Amino acid sequence: MKKILFIGLALALFNSCQNQEQRYFDESTEIETIHQLFNNLQDANFDGVRSIYKDTAKIYVNSTKAISIDESLGYEKESRELFSMYTFKDSIYPEMVVSKNGHTWVNTWPTWVGKVKGHDKELTIPGHATYRFEDGKIVEEYVYYDSAPLTTLMAEIEKANSLPVEDKVIYGNVDTFINEFLNKKNTAVLDDLINDKFVRYMNDVKDSGSKEELAKNLNVFFTGFPDFKIKLLHKSPIFNNTLFVHWQMTGTNTGEFNGAAATGKSVKVNGLSRLHFTGNGKLDEENVFYNQLDLMTQLGYTLQ
Repeated sequence: MKKILFIGLALALFNSCQNQEQRYFDESTEIETIHQLFNNLQDANFDGVRSIYKDTAKIYVNSTKAISIDESLGYEKESRELFSMYTFKDSIYPEMVVSKNGHTWVNTWPTWVGKVKGHDKELTIPGHATYRFEDGKIVEEYVYYDSAPLTTLMAEIEKANSLPVEDKVIYGNVDTFINEFLNKKNTAVLDDLINDKFVRYMNDVKDSGSKEELAKNLNVFFTGFPDFKIKLLHKSPIFNNTLFVHWQMTGTNTGEFNGAAATGKSVKVNGLSRLHFTGNGKLDEENVFYNQLDLMTQLGYTLQ
């Protein structure tokens, strides 16, 4: 009798579970629509974006105040002109949920990656967006993301654009020196960056007296660290054509370095450079300071 009762309860529980309505989905027509929405945004296909929304759709972007789809697209078109790169990284991780009141929502967790025109810095901004559907169209949207990285970068660009022409040239040449010569190993740019009387000091010891010697001495690092990379941490204001640059060097010693065999070790070294420029914006003196002992220790060498 007990066995029959147990079987009956199990069957009742099974039937109860079977009768429960499915509320969570990782595949659906609405999810496919959201995939298409992000593709349209990435491709700047604004007509395609518009077709996915109802005319009365309400959109909330980091705000409790709604805007219409046409207002949203107006902002999107205007801001898109600022970017040289606009894409979404990896998956947007969509899921669809049907709430108890019958509303259909698609949740996403996209990561936007972009670059502002005329600036090399790549922005990576994660966010969350959720969309409510009716009859296959979006009627409500909530978008949340941290706008601070983009706002900060735009403020930096605006500040740079307001600089005197001379300062713009100097800052631009610093960026070219780091990004093109040091990071891309493009020595051809030195002709436009370096003055004929250029001199370079490494920890107060002169090591270069021309752009040719500079290229030769840096090639020691480029050979020893094929993935040699300089990251700009901070640039000081310019005073009397002089500025200080705080930087970080990273790389893996997979090549011969200064006559020593490769160690295979990765290094990270911070340093400071004092740069002086001529009146026409060419670099004529560089003073580089960094902890050489720290570099050698990271490579596995010790003092004897």
